[in-house]
Amino acid sequence: MNKLKLNHTSLSFLPILVCIPLGYQLITNIHFGGFKLFQEFLISAFNPKIDNEIILTVINRLNETILISFFSWLVSIIFGAIFGILSSNIFYKIFNIPSFFYSIIRFFLTIIRSIHELVWGIILMQIYGINFSIGIIAICIPYIAVNSKVFAEQLETIDYKSFESINQINAPKFSSLLTLIWNPIINTFKNFGLYRLECSIRSTVILGLFGIGGIGTSIFLSFQTLNFRELWTYLWSLAILIILSGLIFKKIKFNTTNKILSIFFIAVFFITILFSFSYFLYFIFNNFENFNSLSSLFKSSSDLGLFDFLKLILETIILSLLSTGIAISLPPLVIGIFNNNTSKIFIKIFAFLLRLIPTPLILLTLLTFNNPSLSLAALTLGLHNAGITSKLLFTNLDSQDRRNYIAMKSLGISKKTSWLLGLFSQQAKSYLAYCAYRSDIIIRETAIVGVIGSVGLGWQLQESLSSFAWQEVTIVLIAYSSIAIVGELINGKIKNSLT
Repeated sequence: MNKLKLNHTSLSFLPILVCIPLGYQLITNIHFGGFKLFQEFLISAFNPKIDNEIILTVINRLNETILISFFSWLVSIIFGAIFGILSSNIFYKIFNIPSFFYSIIRFFLTIIRSIHELVWGIILMQIYGINFSIGIIAICIPYIAVNSKVFAEQLETIDYKSFESINQINAPKFSSLLTLIWNPIINTFKNFGLYRLECSIRSTVILGLFGIGGIGTSIFLSFQTLNFRELWTYLWSLAILIILSGLIFKKIKFNTTNKILSIFFIAVFFITILFSFSYFLYFIFNNFENFNSLSSLFKSSSDLGLFDFLKLILETIILSLLSTGIAISLPPLVIGIFNNNTSKIFIKIFAFLLRLIPTPLILLTLLTFNNPSLSLAALTLGLHNAGITSKLLFTNLDSQDRRNYIAMKSLGISKKTSWLLGLFSQQAKSYLAYCAYRSDIIIRETAIVGVIGSVGLGWQLQESLSSFAWQEVTIVLIAYSSIAIVGELINGKIKNSLT
């Protein structure tokens, strides 16, 4: 009897089975009272509110969003490059520094990036109150750690023999380091740094939903008042901002041999560092009295029972697994079934909307006709990330050699089978590798849907912060960080086996 063998193609579709228990719970929790409200939400997308007052509001809110997102992006990229160098092997080999410091820095950065920027924002708001500075700092903290990991991975591909060749001419070690890392740093910035700007905009919007400011705050206020036409005006303006930012940066050409450009980068580098340190010191000392609230960390008690705590941890793990399953399998399944040019256009539009609408807003919209549940939170997070993975899949499929696909169709094989075996099967391995990376982010994003959907550790974190139970907050953060770190280690092994 032949054994069933799973290949990369079948593994890309297998996780869709999570939709069976999800669908059952969602159907049992449905209530029809909110369908009219949901219908109004959808129809308003084609009839956004446009008048002089709202246009002025959009301009002001977009200015706030651009200020927070651009500055947090710039700071996180520059400091991410610095910590990327400090957490790379090449730095310690050149300066003969013990690897003990390398391990400490990497462990510290791993803990920082394991906690979502929304969690940082909520904690900082409880201590300092609501202002723009909180949004910038909350985004910068995990983004610096995430960016440093990417820069370090690129720097570790440098051949150490190149340094040995430079060292033979007795060049200064700092000059040798700069010579070796310059091109990888610039290339990483080109390939990854500009994508992080879009991520920074989205993070600013999510923080805005919780009162930080920017377009996100207006979106949430419009939803609270059920003013859906106004809400879609803000969403479409956000879409224009994201599209324009991508187009502008695509037009920018980076030439690593251009001396003027190099001087400009160095100037921006040092100015940003000086400004960031000055601003950080001003923020800390100007709000020094708020540090008194931290003393309650050691005075507060925890009423969180062990059984309830373990249940929340299990809910968070299940939530991340279910969401990852949807994010992996839904894009290839939908693209494979509706495999024609017209359907592809609609799929791309729908995927863009899933990326555009903030995750909390998607969940709040679905809550109009469904009860809060783990399945609803998993569906929300899975759909949002499916919009992101589908973008990557479309990009790779469009740039792929189509000769196998055309040859199979000419032999009379059906269009769907030709797409599956002639196109997708060649992309399945790299697609799964990216999904392994994306699952790290999904684990951290469980905090977003947890706060809104009353599930997992995210809900408990919000409850503990609201009651200033700092011991509970600390316990929840440790649990969150541990889940994210273990998930990152597992996904790293999976990703390495696929690349």
